[in-house]
Amino acid sequence: MTAVLVAIVSLLVLGIAATLALDRRARGPLLLGTSFLYGSGVIFLILLGWSTVGLRWSLVGITIAALVIWSSIWFLTNKLPRPATADPRPVRPHWLDIATLLTLIGYALYATIAPLWEWDFWAIWGLKARVFLEHGGIDWRFLESQWNTFAHPDYPLLLPLNYDFVALLQGGWSDRWLGALNVAFGVALLCIVRGLASRESSTVPAALVTLTAASLAVSRYIGLAEGPLIAYGAAAVLFLRHGLLFDDDASWRHGAVLLGFAANVKNEGIAMMVAVAAALLVIKPRAILRLWPALALVAPWLILRTTHALPTDIATGSVSSRILYRLPFTAEILTFLARRLYEPWFWAAVLAGFLIAPAVQRRRESFVVLTTLVQLIFYVGSYYATPHDARWHVATSWSRLTDQIALPITYVVVLMLAKTVAGIESPDAEARPEQR
Repeated sequence: MTAVLVAIVSLLVLGIAATLALDRRARGPLLLGTSFLYGSGVIFLILLGWSTVGLRWSLVGITIAALVIWSSIWFLTNKLPRPATADPRPVRPHWLDIATLLTLIGYALYATIAPLWEWDFWAIWGLKARVFLEHGGIDWRFLESQWNTFAHPDYPLLLPLNYDFVALLQGGWSDRWLGALNVAFGVALLCIVRGLASRESSTVPAALVTLTAASLAVSRYIGLAEGPLIAYGAAAVLFLRHGLLFDDDASWRHGAVLLGFAANVKNEGIAMMVAVAAALLVIKPRAILRLWPALALVAPWLILRTTHALPTDIATGSVSSRILYRLPFTAEILTFLARRLYEPWFWAAVLAGFLIAPAVQRRRESFVVLTTLVQLIFYVGSYYATPHDARWHVATSWSRLTDQIALPITYVVVLMLAKTVAGIESPDAEARPEQR
């Protein structure tokens, strides 16, 4: 367990420089949450780059590279002008935070009660990490082999390379305490949720939305990529929302970078990039250009995936013929999706809350709503294009896919209702310094 805890702290420290380079005002939970996510992303890029140039991984070499990057970012950050004002709404504790903390403690016990047990960890995420560790870098021959298509060689590698970082620290492979990384990703996201909510509401609504998000920020699938994808994806959408609503340059930077890292976690993260771009195209077309860091971060993996001809199962064979074949069965597919929906009462409550909220607030949240709807369209569309049995594919993935998109829409619904109950007319009416 010591190695995992050291890895988590190391990623946190590594990411502090990146966070302050993007946002000199970041403090408290917001600084902690973004720092861990950026540290995880930076170590992924280091290990990916190490393998790309043909060097064998070593703890000494990776540590030196991390220190050089951290020092360079810190040096450049110190040359940037300091913000004129601190964060106008610092986070204040509330008794509801005790319930949030207890939720996280319970999840931590669940995530670390035993070695990782999910089949997809054994066959995909953990398998890749262990193969790469034994190889001393990314084993492209393993990924290219047709015998290993079950391991989804086209999936991005942020999570397996984070597992390898832990293994390098402990001097060998052990999955006994890797579940603690799931906890860290969830805690990081909740820190961001609390920080952003506190910037636009009073203490009670911010604490309430954080408590509500506590069970959504953590993944039930321990050891799988759902945990980091939820963390990066939800944080990206919430930062971009904040940037849109308050014209906050720092939030735009955070959102774009986090979106790029989300695309390096799973293919659904790439779909999320497209969904965000589609939503911005409707709401604020010129703002799409501000997403360039996301494209820059995912480009190396896309180039490597194409160079090594790593197959994507959903794109194999004749996609159009499968879609045309299943179109007449749309009613049956949608009915089956509705029956297999995880926690239908939760989604009914989210929809009811959205409809109850004042119309002016619903219009303000069009970005999150559109992003969520486009993602749902992508996910449903994948069942038309899948080369697998559609019922089997829905049964094994639908609940995980809906988990990935639940937090942002829940965040805005709960925040709207909490503000209404608390008598906050609108964040736009509150005096606050311009955020940059």
